[in-house]
Amino acid sequence: MTEIEADKSCFQCRHLFVTHDKNRRWGCRKFGFKSGILPARVVLSTSGMKCASFQSRFSVNKTANVRSKGRFA
Repeated sequence: MTEIEADKSCFQCRHLFVTHDKNRRWGCRKFGFKSGILPARVVLSTSGMKCASFQSRFSVNKTANVRSKGRFA
């Protein structure tokens, strides 16, 4: 995984969050840590593999939250 792929995967992941700590700017909700570098880079340097917990921030199915039966009123 190159640096560009790591950046792209983190910015499109739903577990990424930004902290107010200037020394540890990025965080991962799935693994529960904060770091000065992007979490995908930390996972890559620690395990040597891509992050296996990536989940897309963008929903594929736009109608997934709409009820299919019943009335709203």
